[in-house]
Amino acid sequence: MPRTTVNTSPISDAVSRRFFVALDALINTGRVDSLNQFCELHNLTSARYREMRLTYGITPNPQHKPRYKNLEIEAIYTMVANYPISAHWLLTGRGEMMTDKK
Repeated sequence: MPRTTVNTSPISDAVSRRFFVALDALINTGRVDSLNQFCELHNLTSARYREMRLTYGITPNPQHKPRYKNLEIEAIYTMVANYPISAHWLLTGRGEMMTDKK
């Protein structure tokens, strides 16, 4: 099946980038073992997020054309409900990434 061209907005791109920055921070601090574990623990499709990481991760591939336009709301909810990640920072980029929440 051919890939569909996806048009993204600067806002969704920025939120997606911050999501993967936060995920890497969770991995680096030992709160999560890997992207696959995060997805498995929270019933998210790991293939989707592995592909999105190619576009929005710490070392994005500029040649990669994303198949998925946006993060699922469940992924955003999971990150802020279960980990010390600020919803305000994730959505706006303002303030601190980590909260005092354990």
